[in-house]
Amino acid sequence: MTKRKALGSGLDSLLSSSQQSYKQDRDAELSTPNSIPVHKIIRNRYQPRKIFKENEIQKLANSIKNNGQIAPIVVRKIDDKYELVVGERRWRATQLLKKDTISAIVIEADEKTSAVLSIVENVQREDLNPIEEAESLLRLVEDFEMSHDDIAEYISKSRAHVTNLIRLNDLSEYGKELLREEAISMGHARAVLTLSFDEQTKILKDTIKRNLSVRAVENLANPQPSNNKINRDPDTAILERQLSDVLGAKTNIKHSRSGGVINIRYKSINELQGIIEKIRNSSRNT
Repeated sequence: MTKRKALGSGLDSLLSSSQQSYKQDRDAELSTPNSIPVHKIIRNRYQPRKIFKENEIQKLANSIKNNGQIAPIVVRKIDDKYELVVGERRWRATQLLKKDTISAIVIEADEKTSAVLSIVENVQREDLNPIEEAESLLRLVEDFEMSHDDIAEYISKSRAHVTNLIRLNDLSEYGKELLREEAISMGHARAVLTLSFDEQTKILKDTIKRNLSVRAVENLANPQPSNNKINRDPDTAILERQLSDVLGAKTNIKHSRSGGVINIRYKSINELQGIIEKIRNSSRNT
C-alpha cells in the first residue's frame, strides 16, 4: 500500500499559501486510492463537525449505492488503524450501506497536519454551523498557536471574519445552543458578547420570547450612552469581562493608541491578597 506525503511535516508548510493547498489536494486526487476495511477507520478528534443530519447521510448513502463512491476519503495510518482526515460523511454513509471496505487515499501526516487539514477542509465547505466553525478555529489558535492572520490566509477568509467567528466562543452555553439550532442569528449573538454569561442568557431568553430583532437586542445590550460617556470598544469590553472572570473582581480597562491602564477594584486587604495570588498562579501556569 503506497502512502502519499501530505503538505510536509511542519505547520509552516500548511500555511505557505492557498495555491499550495490546492496543488496538494489535486495531487492527492490523482493518486491511486486503496480499498481499506471500514471497521479499521477511527474518527479524527479534531473533526469540527458535531452534528451529522441523518437524512443527508441517507441521501449520500443512496448516491453511493446507485453511482458508486466517486471521491475517496483521506486517512492517515496509526498502528493498525486509519484516522480520518477528510470524508467522514462518506465513511458514515458507507457504514450505513454495511459495506466492508471503502476507497481511501492514505497520506503521511503528523497529528498537526491531520488536525489542520480536517478543520480547514470542513471550514472551506461553508456548511458548518457558526459555533462548530468558531470552536474549530479557536482550536487552531490554542492547540497550534496559529494567528488570526494565519487562519484567514489558509481558509481564504478575511481576518475580520475569522476574529468575529472566534469571538462567538465568548457566548454563554445557552447562547451557543440557540445559535446551533438557528434560533438566533450571528447578529443577535454578537450583540451580547460583551455582557456576562448571566446577562447574555437573560437578554437572549427575552429575544426568543418576544422575537426581537438584532437592533432591539443591541439596544438592550448597550443602552444609549449619555452625553458624557464614550462608546466602548467591543474588544476592550470583552477583555475586561474575561479579566474580571479570572480575577473574581471588577476591572476597568482604559485603552488608547499609546497604551492603557487597568483598574482592579477590591473591598479588603484579604480580597486584594486573593487577587494577587490568582495573578501569581496564572503566571506560574504559563
